[in-house]
Amino acid sequence: MQLLQKLIPVSVCFIVFISCAQNKQRPIDQLYKNAKQLDYPSMPQYYIEGYQSGCFYEIYVNGILVFKHYKNVGLANHAVPINDDILKSGPQKVTVKLFPLGQIGDHEFPLLTSKSRFDLTIFKRDKATPWEGADYDVVHKYFAPTTTGESHGPFKNKDLPYFEETFTFNAEVPYELEGWSNSQNLKEMDQDLLEKEILDFYKNYADVIYQQDEEAWVKLIKKRELEYFKAVYYNDEKSKSLKNRIKDFELLFDSEFKERFPLDNFSIVFGANGRIVTLKSIHRLGKSAFSSKLEKEINGEVLKVRKSSYLFLHKPKGSNTLEIIR
Repeated sequence: MQLLQKLIPVSVCFIVFISCAQNKQRPIDQLYKNAKQLDYPSMPQYYIEGYQSGCFYEIYVNGILVFKHYKNVGLANHAVPINDDILKSGPQKVTVKLFPLGQIGDHEFPLLTSKSRFDLTIFKRDKATPWEGADYDVVHKYFAPTTTGESHGPFKNKDLPYFEETFTFNAEVPYELEGWSNSQNLKEMDQDLLEKEILDFYKNYADVIYQQDEEAWVKLIKKRELEYFKAVYYNDEKSKSLKNRIKDFELLFDSEFKERFPLDNFSIVFGANGRIVTLKSIHRLGKSAFSSKLEKEINGEVLKVRKSSYLFLHKPKGSNTLEIIR
């Protein structure tokens, strides 16, 4: 009897321990838990989508690269949400960059041609309405200049190695994000020192992933993710898209395969009038200079994939430390 009395408290403690362990959430899951859900009368979600032929392209919103396409095939249904790049209501700046196709099979296309085409559409929907049967309002349409002034006419700026154009559209959102609005102008820094600080940041970021330190990683991306959560999902934890985003993040730390990739040869790219900086690969078109490798299940098969991730860095006002802002 005395033995039974001694065993019962131990068993109870063991059960409590198991229960606590099961209820303990991962740092990535905890990241989105304490934000109050936003229920505005209207919750507009803005999207951008490009269409091209005879060229490659990149699309920037307020200085942030939001989409790139470096394959000689057209795309359909690839609209990208851009709310996190809209800090507040008002005019928003969009920059389009077009590039020649380069080597395609036995043919070389070093310059843009009269057959180069690019069209872009910005539209919005109200998150407060269901996806099924939702209305989409076209906010802005753009096409690269043509000799005829019509979208399918011959490209006006042929025989150029590169074309860039910027336009604005007006957005109305019920929130405000700090983002990079109070960030320092990094172009005013000593550029050699800035490059060293950027490289040190990337090294630390790579170490965190390689060591699978999920808690440290969450601290690095917290500000970016909370602004993304607010602007794109309106703090809705039930969003299916958010759950998929979390799963993608968790893959970084659940993969048993680890391999370091050195930074590509890079160019330093500034955005938002010098307040944001990132490293762009010189050799892998459109890719970040930073990449990591992980295991991912594709069509029922576990494969090792290389994942390139842009890190848009800034320095908040009064700080001397680079942080991830997008």
